[in-house]
Amino acid sequence: MELELQRESVRCWETVCRTTLEQEETAETIVPDACPDIWQVLDGEGRLLLQRKEPQEGKAELSGLLKVTILYQPEGEETMESMEVTLPFSLSPDLPQLTRRCLLKVTPRVLSVDVHLLNPRKVLVRVGYQLEVEGFSPQTLSPASMAREGEDYGVRQRTDTLRSIMTVYVQEKTFTYSDTVTLPAGRPDVQSLLRTRAECTCTEARVIGSKLVFKGEAVLTLLCKGPDGGVFSADLHMPYSQIMDAGEESEEGLCEMDLFFTDVTCIPEGEDPRAFQVELALQAQAVLRRQVEVPVLADLYSTDYQLQTESSPFPVRSLLGSGEDQEIAREVLEHSGALGEIFDVQARLGRTGQRQEGQDRILTQEVELVVLCQGEEGPVTLSKRVTVSHRLPERGETPCLVTVEILRAPTASITGTGAEVTVPLLFRWMALEDRTVSLADRVTLGDRREEEEERPSVILRAVRAGETLWDVAKACLSTDSEIMEASGLTSEELYPGQMLLIPRKR
Repeated sequence: MELELQRESVRCWETVCRTTLEQEETAETIVPDACPDIWQVLDGEGRLLLQRKEPQEGKAELSGLLKVTILYQPEGEETMESMEVTLPFSLSPDLPQLTRRCLLKVTPRVLSVDVHLLNPRKVLVRVGYQLEVEGFSPQTLSPASMAREGEDYGVRQRTDTLRSIMTVYVQEKTFTYSDTVTLPAGRPDVQSLLRTRAECTCTEARVIGSKLVFKGEAVLTLLCKGPDGGVFSADLHMPYSQIMDAGEESEEGLCEMDLFFTDVTCIPEGEDPRAFQVELALQAQAVLRRQVEVPVLADLYSTDYQLQTESSPFPVRSLLGSGEDQEIAREVLEHSGALGEIFDVQARLGRTGQRQEGQDRILTQEVELVVLCQGEEGPVTLSKRVTVSHRLPERGETPCLVTVEILRAPTASITGTGAEVTVPLLFRWMALEDRTVSLADRVTLGDRREEEEERPSVILRAVRAGETLWDVAKACLSTDSEIMEASGLTSEELYPGQMLLIPRKR
């Protein structure tokens, strides 16, 4: 006979895959007829526009565009011009755990852009990029919380509450931003737009009722050429506020919000040399984790019958720690000649990593520092790749979920040996430990225990190391309440060697 078990339903999302894909795209491009011949390439900056991410059975479909803006110095001139190259990309990685019901969270990043001049009218563009892919599958866990009608068969059961950090919400939202923006005061009129750089940050994300409210700002950095041929940069700040459905039973928790661009357009607005029409298309990806309390049937036995118990594993995740810490990257980009005006400063984030060092956890972030400035014979670009580290003391072998962002725009100043760049980075981390516990999943009632004529009604037994009152009762086929009454106990706390009177049924 199988005992009926009462079950609790817990809805959550399981991480079924987590992988990092790295790819490289290469293309030869002819300089457009409207552009002058290239004398030297100054810089190449890439923007990854992820336009499609779909889970399939056993794989993912990812595609989009890599848009590269090339800054160059024309032949025989001391100014600079630009041209744009678009490289389509698509990936179909095999991910056996994925199904069409899954949801993908993807973090795109350009790792490197190399532009080689083949001749004054042709360039070779090579772009390295990275896609961090995490697949979530909806699931319902149904652990047993108690056995029904067990008392009729002498069944004793111990219930417990498991506390686990679960992913309770995974959602995404696509939204657009369209506006006409004007250069800030103090900037000259724009003769031509050389380059547009777009960044988007989320400054707040919290659950209110059944809604997830998130807000932040998009920042466009424009590199422009003025009427006199001089180059300058300007930042345009565009705040946003969005609402996303968070389910009927959502509560405040650990919210992870990532945004990426699917399209960026910035064009001059009519005849006004200071106004631009901006259109941004973004996708927000939200993952909400919180501690869930699950009532479970921890153990059971019968004083009258043999029991056969089949167990199954139940996943439990514990939060070991979380936080955010700031690190300052300060580096000198060396140059042998004299330097003049600084036109633009960038910090381009690359790979994020971590390693163990003794008992400490070391978080790392690759950063490419780039300074565009005036040299002795025209504009020059200085660049340097560095690795910024952050130490988490006593974090041991447990890997962390890590995100790194640029806290404020980088700054640069001219020194005697080049340009010194300073950029603050914010490391956000969360350490989670995964384990499984074995829970009763199916209980079958066996034969009735045979009474032994010579079996004493009461025995004297010493408590062994690590035993609880439940352990003693189960081992002796008694009950904790009967043991406490017979032994005159007022507390369930035991100590090794303690002598107990154990009543046993005849």
